Amino acid sequence: MTFQRKILAVWTLPLMVFALGRPVGSQEVSQLIVAPNVETARMGGVDVPGARALREMHRSPYILHAVNGVLSRVPVSRVRLPHSDGMNPQAVQVDTGPDGEIYVRQSEVFCKSVDGGLTWTARQITVPPGVNLGFRWKVLRDGTFISVGCETGSVVESPAVVWASRDEGLTWTRRAEIPISDLPLRTGNAYVQRYVHRGLNRLRDDTLIWGIDVRDDPFVRGSALYFFRSTDGGITWRGPTLVRDRGASEGATVRLPSGRLFATMRLGYLMYDSDPPQLLKYTQKVDSAPFNGRHRIKNLFVMDSDDEGQTWNTPRLLTTVYGQTFGYPAALSDGTVVVIHDTRYGPGPAGSRAMVSRDEGKTWEDEVYYLDFTRFTGSYTASVVLPGDTILTIAGSSQAGNTWELVNGATDLLAIRWKPVTR
Repeated sequence: MTFQRKILAVWTLPLMVFALGRPVGSQEVSQLIVAPNVETARMGGVDVPGARALREMHRSPYILHAVNGVLSRVPVSRVRLPHSDGMNPQAVQVDTGPDGEIYVRQSEVFCKSVDGGLTWTARQITVPPGVNLGFRWKVLRDGTFISVGCETGSVVESPAVVWASRDEGLTWTRRAEIPISDLPLRTGNAYVQRYVHRGLNRLRDDTLIWGIDVRDDPFVRGSALYFFRSTDGGITWRGPTLVRDRGASEGATVRLPSGRLFATMRLGYLMYDSDPPQLLKYTQKVDSAPFNGRHRIKNLFVMDSDDEGQTWNTPRLLTTVYGQTFGYPAALSDGTVVVIHDTRYGPGPAGSRAMVSRDEGKTWEDEVYYLDFTRFTGSYTASVVLPGDTILTIAGSSQAGNTWELVNGATDLLAIRWKPVTR
């Protein structure tokens, strides 16, 4: 059922604490580890299923699992969410409430499930003038919704604004500001463009991590990814922490059973002479010539933090195929980590694939789960872990074609309930 309700904006004075993280000049930021224990082109000893098999799976209550040379079906619940006309396959987010509610914000439609994602209700989203919300809404354990709004684009210096709602996003109060004008690049130049591709992330203990990537113009001159962190519901924030000084943007962070933080990170840039030579094996797009003599990197990396995100260890390559570049993690109670990533340019059709680690992301199994099929270049996902270590994955898929004009307004979200097979 879809309905509209008027939203009342309530304003309060912002409160903010601002502290510097790791300095920009830190040399280890540029390092990379390129020694994957498994390659991701043909996992599980099975050729990637063709479009016909994946399209049939996409319409059915199962996902495909390849391991030890065998491709099998794993039963799942697959439910289509209420449609939102302004959605595209990359605009996916999800979070859970204090009583097990599941919330998915789409572009114009706000969806809610109270039965683990099996059924959904929906209402129209109406945001009043003066309330600049971020796209990702996260839900604290007391039921408070948090959103960070930030102007993006060229030559923007205004602070980000933290918003809070106690009525599931019907009304919002201004909770804090995050000053973000002083985020230098390694070159020493001030940024001239900024974006929030990562946006807001919430850990299971209500730690909030907000990411912003800043750039020179043109992009190849320099870029940087910074994190800000809050442990009091978004009232005060620590940061900025420089996470990566070139080409980093999308991804998410989870807390592992050991307490460490584990994060995925998309890297996309023209390779530098200082990059590890073996990176070429995994990152060049084999069907196109180098750009100005330099090869492109467009892959997914992972990293960890032992100090609550104040510093991060050296990023290590996860996906070994160019175009497997967006990844979203889920951490289970036994130390299993699942990362669901897109595959844009093959091998095989575009869609979401899940990798599994059984040691908190240190090593990865030679197995893969195929979750959805899309005619667009890749599906984005976001996942939450439900009781019993059931994963609920929200996947954005479009069958309309492979251009933004076709998929904008022709994208559906799927709620997939599933578990990795116990081995």
